[in-house]
Amino acid sequence: MREEFIKYLGSIDITKALREKIETIHKFFQEICPDEITGIFITDYMKEDGSREYENIWFFSKKYCMEAKQFITKDDFDITPTKKRVYYWTIQKQDYDFKKATEKSRLHLKFFLDTKIDCEFKSSKGNCDYLREIILKYIAPNLKE
Repeated sequence: MREEFIKYLGSIDITKALREKIETIHKFFQEICPDEITGIFITDYMKEDGSREYENIWFFSKKYCMEAKQFITKDDFDITPTKKRVYYWTIQKQDYDFKKATEKSRLHLKFFLDTKIDCEFKSSKGNCDYLREIILKYIAPNLKE
């Protein structure tokens, strides 16, 4: 796995045991994706008790996005082409200025592809900065004209 992926996982407090599972998922997607995987993102949110809940893991390449849904408890994978296929996106934010996340920051992205597939991303705390980067690198450039 790329060094920046490992750094990212550490920044959002992923445990060693969970990182091993993520590495297995990454290897699976490497085998089926025809492109080099260059991005990673884990959707998360804060629960009422203040603990962090991780939902889905996403990997990105130049032309595809891959998702492992409820990756902690399930093996449910998909892949879809994204190059110039995004036709709508919406962002909701809370206590986030698109520059530097705080402990209170929340960011939610939902986008739709021309294949009628919708993708949803949630982030909390410092993970909002990573979601902003995903938007700028993989979503916004792929808006369909």
